[in-house]
Amino acid sequence: MTDVFKEIRSDTYIQLKNSLDDEVSKVSKTGNAAFLGSERFCEVWQIETGLYDDEASVWLVEELTMYVALGIQFPLEPAKIFYSKRDFEKIGHIPHTSFFSNDVCVFDEFVLVDENNPKGIVLEQLKKAKETLIQGIKGKNEGDFNDEFLAYWNTSGNSKDKLLSETIYCLVDKKPESFDSLSLLTYSTKLSKKEEVSSGILFNKEEDLITPYEEYFENLGQSPKEYNVFYIDNIKGVEHPPFSLTCYDTLNLIAPDKQKSFKEYFNKNNERLVAFSKVLNGTTYFLGWHYPKVDFKIKGFRKNGLTPFRLTFQKTLPGHAKYVKRFATEILTENRLIKRTASDAQEQVDYKLLVAGIGSVGSNLVGLLNNLNNPEFTLVDNDKLSSENIKRHLLGFNYLNQNKAVAVRNNLKQKLPSQKIHISETSVFDYYNNNKDWFNQQDFIFLCLGKLNLEKWFIKELADGNLEKPTFILWVEPYLIGGQLLYFHPDNLPHLNDLFHDIYKYKFAIIEHEEFERKRDLFVLKESGCQTTYSPYSSTHLSLFLTSTYPKIIEIIENKPAESLFFSWIGDLSIADKLDIKLRSNSFESYTLIHNQI
Repeated sequence: MTDVFKEIRSDTYIQLKNSLDDEVSKVSKTGNAAFLGSERFCEVWQIETGLYDDEASVWLVEELTMYVALGIQFPLEPAKIFYSKRDFEKIGHIPHTSFFSNDVCVFDEFVLVDENNPKGIVLEQLKKAKETLIQGIKGKNEGDFNDEFLAYWNTSGNSKDKLLSETIYCLVDKKPESFDSLSLLTYSTKLSKKEEVSSGILFNKEEDLITPYEEYFENLGQSPKEYNVFYIDNIKGVEHPPFSLTCYDTLNLIAPDKQKSFKEYFNKNNERLVAFSKVLNGTTYFLGWHYPKVDFKIKGFRKNGLTPFRLTFQKTLPGHAKYVKRFATEILTENRLIKRTASDAQEQVDYKLLVAGIGSVGSNLVGLLNNLNNPEFTLVDNDKLSSENIKRHLLGFNYLNQNKAVAVRNNLKQKLPSQKIHISETSVFDYYNNNKDWFNQQDFIFLCLGKLNLEKWFIKELADGNLEKPTFILWVEPYLIGGQLLYFHPDNLPHLNDLFHDIYKYKFAIIEHEEFERKRDLFVLKESGCQTTYSPYSSTHLSLFLTSTYPKIIEIIENKPAESLFFSWIGDLSIADKLDIKLRSNSFESYTLIHNQI
């Protein structure tokens, strides 16, 4: 296959040489094109060209060296276009180019190219690259700097211009009211025995968004450090690159009325950070810089006579010429995360869901329901996760011997610590009797108990008006030959006799009712005594059951029908044939979902 791509590159190169009036040649990745990196591309073509402005009929750049850099997957993915570092002064700082790597942005990463026309791909890229450069030199796309502000702020402009190595996340929803409103919580994450990375969370002390993260780190046994950050609201002088800033440069970015407070902050704190906000495409971002450490050992000065502020900003001292390390935060607020996953086109609802029974069915159901943009969960279970559970459970070895509700809570918190999750380690019967008001504050109740008598008791609570919220009940039949999804709306409840015969026989069971008694030893297996009984079914069939019923659950949640609904899922009927298990109907088909009518 690689030989085929090599042949395509060879043919494309010859066609390109014959198509262009410019001089085209292959170059070594260790020569003039060394700045591209020897690992990134398998082949580089050099083009000696120029930039001609058709509108003004004039050469903007008479001599320009451009490079077409091809990866091993070309033409399945387009090439990259660069221009020579020696020609930077001819181009200058313009939008859609990187002044550090000298690339020209032509296609975004989602573009689809015609791989059957590789020469056409390269010609189109060269054309667009030249147009971008010409527009930039003429100042026609100066406004595009604002769209790419974050990219340029996060790009080092020279060997002295440094970026903060730590990743900083932003947890600010409310605009800070004062220069001392912001703080930075720093923590470390171990990637391996030898590798550890440092990160930080920028937060507004006027909000209460950081508390779940502090609790998360506390549960991990970590002690993150908190640092004060100096916030400046309006900043002028950093509209477009280059953004290489010395300590003295930054002093001019702080408004005169904030200078006194900044000086006090600088002298008081050991770690010194400045943050500012900038609105880009309707979204507020927080960016900033970190000051280098100051050296008090300067000849001719008494140590006590030099304050950190004076050492850093006085022009006669060397500190003023040092470069600050810039940083741009990654927004971690739930609003941003929801927008990234669902966009503004979808209406977002903050659901409150109570799930009781966090075993095999309940835990995996929670995993699916969590896709509803991190709903507020209440998880109820009084049992611990044991080794025999982990093959079918959402969680595994790392959570053994933890209460199931606690374990699932901890797992979800690893994904997003700010998610609201309440847990109870008591039985759902006790929890309901002590917290009826909380049950009735939920949007939906999910019972995954596997205990028919208890589930029927809750149905009676609905009928008596004590439980007022729509309630789902899910359970599975042995070997997952069948699975049941019941939805009860408080205003449209069937009579229990319409659903159950002889107390315990569910009308819409897939397995014939009498089989549950006749084949009890087949349906309820034991490992060593009555304390180790279990119902046999595979995690594969559990996944099929839940993924088949999940669309119905979401449809009900979103549309809120004012009627009760009952669905039966039919599993692998070959298992029933193999074990000689009789079914309620001979017309069932494997892996289908039935809407039952009372």
